[in-house]
Amino acid sequence: MKRTTIALSAAAALLMGGCGNSTKEAKVVAEAPVAKPAKSAPAPETATPGTATPQTTAPKVPTGKAVPRAKVPEAQTPAPAAAAKAPKAAPIPVLSKFYEVFSDGAQIAPKDGKPLLLVFGQPADPYTQKLQTDVTEDSELAKAITDTMTPVYINAAAEKRHKFLHNGDLMDVDTKTLVSIYHLDATPTLIFMDDKSQSIFMVPGYMPPKQFEVTLQFVKEGAWKGKDRKNGDVYQALKSYYEAHGIHVGKAKK
Repeated sequence: MKRTTIALSAAAALLMGGCGNSTKEAKVVAEAPVAKPAKSAPAPETATPGTATPQTTAPKVPTGKAVPRAKVPEAQTPAPAAAAKAPKAAPIPVLSKFYEVFSDGAQIAPKDGKPLLLVFGQPADPYTQKLQTDVTEDSELAKAITDTMTPVYINAAAEKRHKFLHNGDLMDVDTKTLVSIYHLDATPTLIFMDDKSQSIFMVPGYMPPKQFEVTLQFVKEGAWKGKDRKNGDVYQALKSYYEAHGIHVGKAKK
């Protein structure tokens, strides 16, 4: 399998700030490559975000612990007290309603011509739980997701096989391989893809409902079309779109 490297532009490294009462801000990073999963268990060699050489072995994601979060700007509101402990998992009623919106990742493929939204999370991660609660409690957000995207959720800590659409074929791939392909270092991580399963952009970190809805609108309107996904044009377009819709984004730290 060919190994490729994608050079990042300054625009692609922009940190996209959250809003509302989030304690961490989401950031947009370089385009995740089109996954090229092999039929065998080892992770394939493929282009990944940033300039780092792809790993050939999927990194371990410890069960019951959150994947380390990506570095983000200072929160707009005070962070929770250090003594506070994250709950072990989201309540069952929340998860039940959440899975009425998101499929469980057994099959990862666009449906009904809608773009694909791939969300990686972990049960014990408080930011994953917050996203799940947002989806279940905010009916407008849930409707915007299902009307615009094919939403798929993957538990990054689980050991599971998936059918992943690649070049028109459903390829067999496991969770660790997907984690490796996208070099995930934060949960939740949201990957927005087109209706051919090709990545448009990635957002690692919790995204508040208002920003989430505006991001969905950006995808639905096709504001990303015609923008280069590799040199940062799509991220600059998203930044401008945020600002035009009242989402004040952060700036990358030097």
